Amino acid sequence: MADRGDYEGDEAGRCGCGSRNMVMASGGKHAGCMDCGRIQEPETRDWPEARMCDNCAFRKGSPERADPFRWAEVSETITSGQYFHCHKGLPAKLDADSLSVSISPPDPTQGRVTVCAGWLAARIAHCKKIKAAE
Repeated sequence: MADRGDYEGDEAGRCGCGSRNMVMASGGKHAGCMDCGRIQEPETRDWPEARMCDNCAFRKGSPERADPFRWAEVSETITSGQYFHCHKGLPAKLDADSLSVSISPPDPTQGRVTVCAGWLAARIAHCKKIKAAE
């Protein structure tokens, strides 16, 4: 595979630490970074802030929307302006006993921090609605 040069927005195939030295785990949903050791759901988009990922919390039918309590928490970030970060590229911990995955919060000292594209679109719509009401 040819080495890709770096450019702004070039995120596809990168670990959250910036490395491209990723290895997909069996099953193909998570990848491991051979440089920093983190396990994560890999980023497949360049410019992740520009469009929602395939399993974005803001997509219709998402597990987050199906759970009224979780959706209330997520929706609060739209009105409050508290950033909601994209889960792709964030460190994940796999619990082998329960087969569940927990994602660590973003840490800007440990790599990139990407705002969720679905959240960004919802926040812009919210701000436009407030501006129109003024």
